[in-house]
Amino acid sequence: MRRLRGKRNPSELLNIAVSLIQALDMEYLSLTLRIPGLAGQPKRFDYNNYPAAWNEQYRRLEYDKIDPVYTHCLHSIQPLLWHDGLYNETPDLREHACSHGLRHGWTLWVNDHHSQTQLSVARATKEVEPAEFYEGCTRTLWLCNLMHPFLLEHHRPEVMPVVTEREMEVLKWCAAGKTASEIATILQLSSSTVNFHIRSIISKTNASNKTGAIAVAAKHGLLDT
Repeated sequence: MRRLRGKRNPSELLNIAVSLIQALDMEYLSLTLRIPGLAGQPKRFDYNNYPAAWNEQYRRLEYDKIDPVYTHCLHSIQPLLWHDGLYNETPDLREHACSHGLRHGWTLWVNDHHSQTQLSVARATKEVEPAEFYEGCTRTLWLCNLMHPFLLEHHRPEVMPVVTEREMEVLKWCAAGKTASEIATILQLSSSTVNFHIRSIISKTNASNKTGAIAVAAKHGLLDT
């Protein structure tokens, strides 16, 4: 925690995290942050010390679309120990990963209401025994929980719509069920000004109406600020 405190650059955080997992006798670390996009598709941010050739191959062959680890993350909260049986339907992915030294490891993740960080650790040799898996998951889950808000804070502006402070005030009162005239009275603004802010919010969130804008804002956690 002392080493991570004050660090906000993801590359610096990754370097520290890699040194921590290497102390657990693992070679590789991967962190993947997913934040829902305005169009519904999540935006993905990847950090890892995997071999560059594997990263290129993974992207080129679009392995993310068939990766059973990612599928598991969508349907379970349990940490996942890698094993050959997991890849029965994707043997090529397994073979290629192993050829780059990514054979033994595990994956876990943390979620909040609006995003997910997935953490994987791996090594080329020495199968992970159950006792190592359970102890290692405890430590790497702590690390994942620590890294998640750092990564989210760094990348949120790239995904979330930029809403002004006044727009946020109007938005929250809209979400509370207030009409434009009521909001105007509360904020001591003209109704036309309130409606201007509402139209701006609708535009920024790519919504079709005020209700849709509120839904998008809630999805992205804007109403929590």
